[in-house]
Amino acid sequence: MPRDGDQSFRSNASQWVALLSVSGMLAVGAAYFYNSYFRVGSAVENAVAAGSATPEPVVASPVPANVSALGRIEPQGKIVRLSAPSSLQGSQVRELLVQEGQQIQAGQVIAILDSQSSREAALERAKTNVGIAKAKLAQVKAGAKQGEIEAQRAAIARLEAELRNAESEYRRNEQLFTDGAISEVDLEEKRLRVEATQEQIRQARSSLESIAEVRPEDVQIAEAELNSAIAAVRQAEADLELTYVRSPMTAQVIKIHTRPGEVIGTDGIVEIGQTDVMNVVAQVYETDIKRVQLGQKATVTGTAFSDQLSGKVSQIGLQVSRQDVFENNPLADTDNRVVEVKIQLDPESSKKVARLSNLQVQVLIQGQ
Repeated sequence: MPRDGDQSFRSNASQWVALLSVSGMLAVGAAYFYNSYFRVGSAVENAVAAGSATPEPVVASPVPANVSALGRIEPQGKIVRLSAPSSLQGSQVRELLVQEGQQIQAGQVIAILDSQSSREAALERAKTNVGIAKAKLAQVKAGAKQGEIEAQRAAIARLEAELRNAESEYRRNEQLFTDGAISEVDLEEKRLRVEATQEQIRQARSSLESIAEVRPEDVQIAEAELNSAIAAVRQAEADLELTYVRSPMTAQVIKIHTRPGEVIGTDGIVEIGQTDVMNVVAQVYETDIKRVQLGQKATVTGTAFSDQLSGKVSQIGLQVSRQDVFENNPLADTDNRVVEVKIQLDPESSKKVARLSNLQVQVLIQGQ
């Protein structure tokens, strides 16, 4: 059996071997660190001493940062609401001539209002008045009818014959008065008859001149009445045109708000838009807008379609406003300030969302 002294000796020897091994490793590490540190320092000092420039650090190229935002889909030129003119607010729709989804042309009538019938009747009355005014002007320019002139001349001739008889009677009674056969009163009666007949002839001749003459004043009055009647027709035509609601552009009917028989409300009659070209209005945070440029590519995703849409930034807004498109998160910040960026979708993408105006989407503007 080994002795206890031998066992103690061997245990102490093992501990010393382990201690010496650890010490050796520490010494080697310290020597390596010392050598490396001073070797680098020496190299730098030598480079400076030699007048050589410090090497520029190599900087990695930054990865382009994408910009994400919420947005909404809308037609080119936005959605347009067609309604009755302000002068006809409260009118009813008599006829609706379009349907949702229908393509319409610029100037096409989309609805007729209930006041169309009464205004059409007013136009007919105005046209009738024009005809009357034209006839009156023609009559004034032509003067009196030939039959009226001839009748007046005959009346003058009859009065002249009466005057001759009265004058002859008066001369005969003058002789009788001289002979004392009649009184002065009788003679005065004959004289007054002559004078009265002379006055009647003067009036008849004046009337003949009046009806035979075409006076410029009468023509001017008749022409003014005709012009007034023509102006009334134009006004009636304009009033009638207001009862036809027309589309101002070639577009598609997106939504109908008022049906026949209903009173036109604040939403108007229909909403239309140019859905052949669709845009996405992205609300970019004001802190990110500096990274958005015209022509940047963008992708659009949404819950109402499966494919990813693509387009390019076509317009960057000039005004900072409060965000009004939010994600479905009750904890989301609703006080963000954003700039609206318009993204024009490519033709293929526009076709896919032509019927999805106002849909909320997610937008990713790719960094450059």
